[in-house]
Amino acid sequence: LNENLLAASCVEMAAKKTQEPNIPRLFTQLNNEGEEGDYENALETVDKILSVIPDDLDALYCKVVCLMQLSRFEDAIKMIDEIAKKEGETKFLFEKAYCLYRTDKCVESLQYVDKMAPGDQRFWDLKAQVLYRLERFSEATSVYEACLKQAADGCGNEREANYMAALASSGHANLLAQQESLHADTVEQCFNRACCYLAAGMPNDALKMIDLAEERCKQGEAEDEELEDELAVIRVQKGYALQLKGSTEQAMTLYNLVLKQKPNDLSLGVIASNNIIALNKEKDVFDSKKRLKVLATEGSYKKLNNVQKSTVLLNRCLFALQTNQLDQCHQLVKELKARYPNSVQAILSEVALLNRERKLTSAVQLLEEHVRGCPNAPLLIYTTLAQLYLAQNNVSTVCQVLLQFPERSNHLGVVSVLVSMLMSLGQVETASRVFDEAVVWWSRPPETNTTVRVSRLLMLESAKFKLQHGSPEDAVPLLEKLLVLNPSDMTVLALLISAYSRFSPLKAEETSKLLPKYGGALVDIATLEKMPGIKLQRKVVQKADVKLLDIERKKKETRKKKRKARLPKQFDPSVPVDPERWLPLKERSYYRRGRKKGFTSVGRGTQGTSAATAAITAQLDASKPKVTETQSAVKGKGESSRPEESPQATKKKAPQQQKKKKKTKGW
Repeated sequence: LNENLLAASCVEMAAKKTQEPNIPRLFTQLNNEGEEGDYENALETVDKILSVIPDDLDALYCKVVCLMQLSRFEDAIKMIDEIAKKEGETKFLFEKAYCLYRTDKCVESLQYVDKMAPGDQRFWDLKAQVLYRLERFSEATSVYEACLKQAADGCGNEREANYMAALASSGHANLLAQQESLHADTVEQCFNRACCYLAAGMPNDALKMIDLAEERCKQGEAEDEELEDELAVIRVQKGYALQLKGSTEQAMTLYNLVLKQKPNDLSLGVIASNNIIALNKEKDVFDSKKRLKVLATEGSYKKLNNVQKSTVLLNRCLFALQTNQLDQCHQLVKELKARYPNSVQAILSEVALLNRERKLTSAVQLLEEHVRGCPNAPLLIYTTLAQLYLAQNNVSTVCQVLLQFPERSNHLGVVSVLVSMLMSLGQVETASRVFDEAVVWWSRPPETNTTVRVSRLLMLESAKFKLQHGSPEDAVPLLEKLLVLNPSDMTVLALLISAYSRFSPLKAEETSKLLPKYGGALVDIATLEKMPGIKLQRKVVQKADVKLLDIERKKKETRKKKRKARLPKQFDPSVPVDPERWLPLKERSYYRRGRKKGFTSVGRGTQGTSAATAAITAQLDASKPKVTETQSAVKGKGESSRPEESPQATKKKAPQQQKKKKKTKGW
């Protein structure tokens, strides 16, 4: 609300009849301080006046205005209540309603606004603002329209900006094109006009207005900090427009730029972080988790409306579901249902969670209960329920669900799917009835280019359907109507003649007279009938060709013969074949590397032993029997002592030749 509505009406009180001589001077001082905007000193001056004359209504009113200008709304409400006890509730109604509005007590504020006289312009302005804060946007739009027609106090630009803001939020942003008298002179007007374009799905037009708002914002007289805060709002909205347009990289750059600046308005951080999470999707999960911390702070949601709050909470729920944090998702779904019990998003998020947990029966029951309790549920509820039944291959139930949807005729996709499924079930009459209902709905007034085009298309397809399934009598009225709308359409005329020929040849003959005459050369029909037709001749196979075929067949038979497999000479069929025979020896699983020469004793005995100490260790070992000299002699005569071959050694070692000593030459 414009602060000009609260301008102090402190008039000169020099002629006030009081006994104290300083009262007129104090009222004059109060008037000067009010004109200069020095409300702190003005409040001190009012207190001095009230200390002398505490029941003076003019002084009390000036004090209320000073408190309001200093944003001390709670103190102003208390003072107004005290005055109402003495003077009645009709005193200072506007001030009481405005203070309640500024303290977010909009319901009570609207009650006091309704008590005001409708002739007061302040009544209409404040009522529109309260309705907007209560998110009753359609009513606020109507009040603003009345204000724009009646008011002529120089605040037209501000009212137009507020009107466009209410229009963008009411869902009727398309009506902006009909308002030719609206201007785009200020930053607020350009910005709110861009919001209307975004709500109407026109991001290109919105970007033009946002650029104009940014240019005019930079040309203003705002200080650096205030300028950056205003530009942050414009940049976030520009990022959203680019996001709708498909320029995700540019949108991401603007969002990150706003977050780096750390704006004073916390709601901007929430909106930018939420849009970044939506842009990331499955790509950058860690960055999305970092942004979720901003969304979890409750203090940053004050300036957001219920639609924005529910969207942020829904995105948190979807992110938890996407990252398989099912416990956290359960908590967020409960919170979403508690805050917005009638929200479609809350129901669908719970259905998605149940589907992730493979509880299809519970999900179907939840949707069926909602449909029974709310037959006018949106299309998304019915299509989700149909999708769950289709996942169970229950086509008949899918058709029943779509037939229960009351607005199925104005959705061409639903009509197409429903007709296809009914035909798969063999329900031709029901499919024909769906076509007829769609034709009736799209033929209703008022007629537009879209409705006329769609209705003609539906009538043509319905007529083809009826002709194809043996109902030419039902197809004739549709084709006749199409022929009246477009007499030059030969396709419709041909279909009409075909339909008449099935049950009324006379009408078919009469209708065929509407066909254009043949403009080519004359053709004698009798001559055409006497002309010989195309003869089909079989190819006669000659004897030479038979001989060639026999030769080729014999060649193919000889090629099919395979040689017998050749086996190695030492092959033993009783011994299983080694499956690793094609691998090199070192790569086989049973390969063990042999020990090198001179290292046979390595690794035997305790740590620190050697060949020199082995004999001493054997003598000192009391567990082994001692060998006498005679036993060793006998053993030496019988067998030559040699080390036993290890069982792993499979290959025989070739005898090593002694190196010949080189003969030294003498002198």
